Amino acid sequence: MRKGLLTVLLCVVLACTVSAASLAMFDMDHPVYDRMDVLYLIEGKAALLGARPWTETDVKHMLDAVNPRTEAGRALKAEISGYLSESDGFKAKFGASFTPVVSLHANKAFDSSSDFYDRDLLNKPAADILLGMTYKNNVAALMDFSIGFDFADANVYTDDDVKDQYTSRYKENFGSNIPFVSDGKISMNFPDRTYLALGFDAFRFVLGRDRVSWGNGVMGNMMLGDTLPYHDYFSLTFTGSENFSYQMLVSFFSHSANLSNEKGDYISPDRAPLKGLRFFLGHRFEMRFFDGTFKLALNESIMYQSESGYLDFRALNPLMFLHDLYIAGNANSLATFEIEYSPIPNLSIYAQAAIDDLAMPNEKKPGEKGASVDGWGVMGGIRFSIPQDNGNYFFGNAEIVYTSPFLYHRAMEKGGNDLYYVSSNRYVVDNDVTAITRYLSFPFGSDAIAGLFRFGYDDIDLFRIEGNVFFMTHGIIDEKSETKYYDGTISGNPSTPSTENPFDPADNDENYSPEYTFVLGGSGELRAASWFSVEAGVYSMLVWNKDNEPDAFEPDIQLSLGCTFRY
Repeated sequence: MRKGLLTVLLCVVLACTVSAASLAMFDMDHPVYDRMDVLYLIEGKAALLGARPWTETDVKHMLDAVNPRTEAGRALKAEISGYLSESDGFKAKFGASFTPVVSLHANKAFDSSSDFYDRDLLNKPAADILLGMTYKNNVAALMDFSIGFDFADANVYTDDDVKDQYTSRYKENFGSNIPFVSDGKISMNFPDRTYLALGFDAFRFVLGRDRVSWGNGVMGNMMLGDTLPYHDYFSLTFTGSENFSYQMLVSFFSHSANLSNEKGDYISPDRAPLKGLRFFLGHRFEMRFFDGTFKLALNESIMYQSESGYLDFRALNPLMFLHDLYIAGNANSLATFEIEYSPIPNLSIYAQAAIDDLAMPNEKKPGEKGASVDGWGVMGGIRFSIPQDNGNYFFGNAEIVYTSPFLYHRAMEKGGNDLYYVSSNRYVVDNDVTAITRYLSFPFGSDAIAGLFRFGYDDIDLFRIEGNVFFMTHGIIDEKSETKYYDGTISGNPSTPSTENPFDPADNDENYSPEYTFVLGGSGELRAASWFSVEAGVYSMLVWNKDNEPDAFEPDIQLSLGCTFRY
């Protein structure tokens, strides 16, 4: 018995001390994600671990699991290996970047960051300093200090009322992310990225603030997308083998009572104590089959809230699907299913389906008194890559998404949007509370049909160029729209794109029309040196019935240019 215990203890000690890649985490803008996706695509495999961000240990496991058969694959594997650092002993980390960005556009009707196709580049901080450390492959920590602008879609709450969105750099034809060059509120709400990671080879625990994402969608994910500037979260990740992984992620938000009520009355100034409990809790199971060519991912989550701070521990069970059945007054559950299949090297087919609230057999159907709304969505796409003998490659994808009008919306007796899959980052600027409110999942939310086609070329040592065609039609139902249980006077659900909300008379102007968006353009990146790169984008954006107003046609030409100096 003693020998057995000593053997187990020795295995644990060895697992915690073997030198390997560290637990340092890659930020969501790092090229490692695109590179790894392409490497597995070229090799005809479905990459495991769609839960991001990744650690260096995650990346090393994925590299060890693939043996490239092409020159492009070998070049990509060598490049990705270069992102990893030695993990022997204690190491301090320091990094700094300066990323000035300027933008030009023609039409001042496009005055919010959500009106810009290339908004990820436009919203980068102007300067960022990183301080961190690692210890072997067991501990990693990091904190950033950034200076830039708050996002243009933030609402400002004052002592008397809710102001409009910020006066921002997007309201003028010329804009920049450099403070004092453009108009806007300077953000001093750092850190936007910080974490403490503890673990060993197959398991890690992270307390962090960072952007996160699940799944394989290019436009976005049906459950947890890269939409908010950051999440305050903790996660538990287990990678049992190259064919199985599990992650639990809990992301905390301010309760809606700390922002504003339905009338827009001011509730919580910057020094008032916060109250209530609100969080996203999700479980992700990933499995690969058939020599790694087929991947299945099952995701289950809830948005949980309690104004009194009460926590029902049934919410934590990773195997309790349909939480609504038991704790409907505190939570809204959502399940998604993902598949990815590579029938041949260089080609991948993928799909997602989301079920929010769907009437099952023996349940009341939409339109019947006491019934809830249906909410569901689907996504499908294809990705390809054509490697060249010199290690470079062509790439592209086509993707289409449909979200029903009430996906992410929770029908409640008292109405309101407290249990929607929408949440916010809370800031303080000039002693005023601000909130950036966005969907946690697909960035365009419910009531949308969207499509994307892109094609490009990547010289892994020098440059990347790509062209994009994007279209979307969107109805009137958004994150602010109201839902209720049916009272028996309304028949069925509206269809996408909607022109009326049967539960909210304020949304039922007979003149509303679906909004149509078409974007044609391209972007490029020049990697002049390891410490210097340049990015640029130019897009023609056409919007019919902008903001669902009939005959409101608005065109725009949008140009962005930025460069990054790194240390």
